[in-house]
Amino acid sequence: MNCLLRTSRRLLLVCKQAGGVRRLASLLPPHANPVPRFNQLYRNPRTIAAVAALTSGAEAMAALRHYDLEVVPYTNRTHIVIRSPQSERQLWEPRYTKQKKIWASKSRIVDPLHPDSVRVRRIAEKVIRATYRTLPINSSHDGTKSPKPQTSHLEGFEWEVILIKDNKPNAFCVPGGHIAVTAGLVEQFTDAEIAFGIAHEIGHIVARHYSEVCYAKWSPTLMFWPFIRRSEMEADHIGTLLLGAAGFHPCTSLLFLRKAAMIERALWVPRDSIPLHPSHKRRVEHLYQPKIMEEAMKLYKEAPPDEGTSSQATGEGFSFRQTLGDACKLISTRLRRVLTGG
Repeated sequence: MNCLLRTSRRLLLVCKQAGGVRRLASLLPPHANPVPRFNQLYRNPRTIAAVAALTSGAEAMAALRHYDLEVVPYTNRTHIVIRSPQSERQLWEPRYTKQKKIWASKSRIVDPLHPDSVRVRRIAEKVIRATYRTLPINSSHDGTKSPKPQTSHLEGFEWEVILIKDNKPNAFCVPGGHIAVTAGLVEQFTDAEIAFGIAHEIGHIVARHYSEVCYAKWSPTLMFWPFIRRSEMEADHIGTLLLGAAGFHPCTSLLFLRKAAMIERALWVPRDSIPLHPSHKRRVEHLYQPKIMEEAMKLYKEAPPDEGTSSQATGEGFSFRQTLGDACKLISTRLRRVLTGG
């Protein structure tokens, strides 16, 4: 118990909230482990909610009166969400609309009829169809006492996919079904790798990561980092399953992360802040788990014939040698541009 109190005091000092130790001690149950670690504490959603609320004041306490415990589809993880699906979309859709207007004003949105835009939309459509096709299957939950995975927040989405003029390989998706992909991702990755990038972002939406307790403005910073890193690996997990269900070989997710790591090292610049994302090595190790790959391969084999392409169905073009060659070409091109000033 003394170790728990020491941990709570550190959290209270970070948040500069005085007088909360006694309240925290009254809520936290005795722990069997005499030396509890923080990464063990944040696995319990109720414990982390209590700590976040007590270290963040009355605003957090009021918000947590309306929190929900939900089960994430595909992974069956129980987590705390602090927003309803409606309020989640009301929060993020205006932000996306505002950003889209900024892109349009700077002529950064690629013409929807451009071949690259059409290519990205076709890839995204396969992943989206796979998401809705497999959710009823993978959302089944054993037993009647446990809650079923949350899927209703995906109803009524008006999916759109746009391509943005940006050399950095990236993609993101916001609640409501708005997907943005950068030209850098399209230029440097294969169709299957692009599909994983999109599936990863859709994984965040499926799991409602943007409504988890760590995204609350009153959430302590110390709790933010481990939550974000866990969310990224969970999105990798879901993205790999969706990748297979869309007819792309699941091992492409590993190739995507390896290529992304090489690109990141080639363009590395010193940073003052601590990186929020887990290392690519850790993410690859997480996806190497037999359970994840076996489930993804099962979905891949069950994918309809029209999903993916013939080359993807036979596994051609996914060798690590080819991926390494693509990355080397990219690095040499970037270095040549720097040296020549082009």
